[in-house]
Amino acid sequence: MENNLDFTKLKQELKIRGYSKRTIETYPYYNQTFLQFCKKSPLQITTQDVKNYLEFLIDKGRSRATIRLVYNSLLFYYSQVLRKNIMKNIMIPKKDQKITVGLTKEEVAHLICAIKNPKHRLLVELIYASGIRAQEAVKIKVKDILIEERLIVVRAGKGNKDRKTILSKQFIKDFQGELNKEKYLFEGRSGHLTTRSVQEIIKTAAKKAGIKKRVYPHLLRHAFATHLHQSKVDVRYIQKLLGHKDQKTTESYVSVIEDEFKNINSPHDQLYSK
Repeated sequence: MENNLDFTKLKQELKIRGYSKRTIETYPYYNQTFLQFCKKSPLQITTQDVKNYLEFLIDKGRSRATIRLVYNSLLFYYSQVLRKNIMKNIMIPKKDQKITVGLTKEEVAHLICAIKNPKHRLLVELIYASGIRAQEAVKIKVKDILIEERLIVVRAGKGNKDRKTILSKQFIKDFQGELNKEKYLFEGRSGHLTTRSVQEIIKTAAKKAGIKKRVYPHLLRHAFATHLHQSKVDVRYIQKLLGHKDQKTTESYVSVIEDEFKNINSPHDQLYSK
């Protein structure tokens, strides 16, 4: 029997099924904190124990995203590893419907121009030009850039799937000086840059560019999708470029099109139009 400090079987099952390194670290952590709360062994856990813990987290003000992550961590362990049927009658909150305050094309241009380091600028250009995630961008190798086709191969992306997406002519032009590299395009001390470094690069650039919005790597991915949609590119194509399994996920990206609202007049103005 596993105790509350040993989740070897859980980690093994996650690895076998191809879950990300982050998930392999996160699921055992939340299971451990749950058992510490209950002061029980895994085989003693009941449905009510799970409900009590979720209620405790809600009372503590934990976000819906955290509640969902804890629930999924417990669900996987007790259903898939221990084969205990204790989670089926537990309902959790739906995802928060938050509005993403997107970047305009002009803001993206100012952001890129504010970056003086050529390698850092190339990194930000890549994320916006292709719509790839920050954790995918740092792992790109020179051989993954298909110059003639103006495409990039994203290897082992989310869900451990490979895909191709587009690149810009400007990126290809700026990329030409990197052809002599043999491995990662964006090298770092541990082989390649970290996603944390990408966050800092973009945050610093946004400040220099005078952008008041909160700017982070994923916002450039949103901008890629939104600006393609504004150019009348079909959502189905955008879905493939982003690597989304569900079209609804893509639609949540491209729904941020505030410019279209500018052409709609409020009925309040009509009161004084005569």
